[in-house]
Amino acid sequence: MRIRLTIVAAALIGTVAACGKIQLGGADKNHQTDVALRAALNGRAPEYATKDPEGARLWKQTRAFYERRQFATAWVANAKARPQIDDLVDALREADREGFDPNLYNVAMIEERRAEAAKGFLSEKGFDPREAGALDVWLTFLYMKYASDVADGLSDLARADPAWKIRPERFDPLAHLEKALSENRIKESLHELLPTSPEYARLRTALSDYRAIDSKGGWPQLPATLKLKPGQRSPAVAALARRLAVSGDYRGSIPEGKHAVYGAELQEAAKLFQLRHGLTDDGVIGKDVVAEMNVPIERRIAQIQMNLERWRWLPRDLGERYILVNIPEMRLDVYEGDKVPLTMKVVVGKPDSQTPIFNDEMTYLVFSPYWNVPETIAQDETLPAVIKDPGFLTRNNMDIVDKAGNAVDPASLDLSDPAAYRFRQRPGNDNSLGLVKFMFPNQFNVYLHDTPADSLFGRAARSLSHGCVRVEQPEELANYVLRDQPEWDGERIQAAMHGGEEKIAKLKAPLPVYLGYWTARARPDGTVHFRPDVYDVDSRLTTRLADRLNRLKQTSAAATAATTATQPAAQPSKAARPKAKRK
Repeated sequence: MRIRLTIVAAALIGTVAACGKIQLGGADKNHQTDVALRAALNGRAPEYATKDPEGARLWKQTRAFYERRQFATAWVANAKARPQIDDLVDALREADREGFDPNLYNVAMIEERRAEAAKGFLSEKGFDPREAGALDVWLTFLYMKYASDVADGLSDLARADPAWKIRPERFDPLAHLEKALSENRIKESLHELLPTSPEYARLRTALSDYRAIDSKGGWPQLPATLKLKPGQRSPAVAALARRLAVSGDYRGSIPEGKHAVYGAELQEAAKLFQLRHGLTDDGVIGKDVVAEMNVPIERRIAQIQMNLERWRWLPRDLGERYILVNIPEMRLDVYEGDKVPLTMKVVVGKPDSQTPIFNDEMTYLVFSPYWNVPETIAQDETLPAVIKDPGFLTRNNMDIVDKAGNAVDPASLDLSDPAAYRFRQRPGNDNSLGLVKFMFPNQFNVYLHDTPADSLFGRAARSLSHGCVRVEQPEELANYVLRDQPEWDGERIQAAMHGGEEKIAKLKAPLPVYLGYWTARARPDGTVHFRPDVYDVDSRLTTRLADRLNRLKQTSAAATAATTATQPAAQPSKAARPKAKRK
């Protein structure tokens, strides 16, 4: 319980009010607020600043903010709340919509304090002046904290994940706050930091929809041993229909009875569910399908929140045109603003040879490429095959070259020094890179390319490569990226792909490429798609996120104590009151 300031103490620093109650003058209030503000900024960082690089950075910027404005308050004036506090509260109330916990930002506490100030202590409305200084500092820190979370993701989680190499946009919360205050656009300034991708907005809507399902009890669990084939009669058909109805996959009537038929309409609903979860969409219900149906609604909500977080790890401006490969979904989308003119399946890296998560710019294409076998593949696969089968090289249209690039006779191969050689596959229909590769030079030596193994795209799970990304429609992609270059029309692209000789086509303008990782996405038709966590990225992030949220909850509680000074309590008895002068 707060200790209230006695009227006697107030009389030493206040002036006399006309009604006979004690009142602090404006100058005195500002002085006490100024003293409290400077005291809050001196010494070590407060408890509400997390003990990590992110907290230290934001506290340093908070101090710099007040130094640059000669320690003038930003959120209170004459110990009274400025309208900007309400704007900040309005923005923070919407944190839940973005997948954040509003309690991390003390929304309820700010509203309570604001209400107290509106009621007033003694005869005037306003904060206790000694509270006002500390409160002003904390609100500044809070704005920059929330702005950073919205702009870059929840604190430093992206930088804490070594697998995530997509370069974020540099964000300066101090400059953003100064601009927002000068333009009186606190709420708007936070809104404009949100990802602009329509995918983010759709996923945010999905979060709201799934929370609504949760509020109604979620979906029923099915027996783990349930098996159903199209046309089969079973008492379990009704349970399947009810499950699919809750998730919006099925909109028909619920078939009842022991001999209900697993009919065509329900089969289509099951196929939609399978498609949304990356399963073979054949309508057959088995253990894999049931396992996905029995994932609790709470886990799906957490998955959506986690994937909203990853969108915040991307640059806010992805480019007018860009390519996005979603590794868990094994899908490539070409974006032009809000439109997706081209989409296709891809094959990505196996769990032990993962496709890296990063971004770069496509600058050229190579038609009829050679495949220079990577050293690890050469040592682990090609060389053992050559030793075992002398005809391997001829059958696979391969050469051996030395370090200088000169051809080497396989018969003269010195197996005591295999690192002195490298293998390459000549251009052709059987080349492992297919007929074209799309280059965005990077540290991982990863690129997009064609493949002769077209049958792989018929599989639901396509985590099969050594790390590069194989594309389903290479010719269509080549035509798209070269569409603004008339010299590379469809006929010439066809000829170059089948020419048997390497040809390079440089792009006039670089095309951004993002190899990302989202296990939950929302399509334009409103359907929400989930995918398995093929590289255990969700698992790692869940652990980091839980640790981060725990620290933030602790600092959130500390904010209440740090911004609460001694406040007026119950007035002393009439006999103990000093006599007030009257005007």
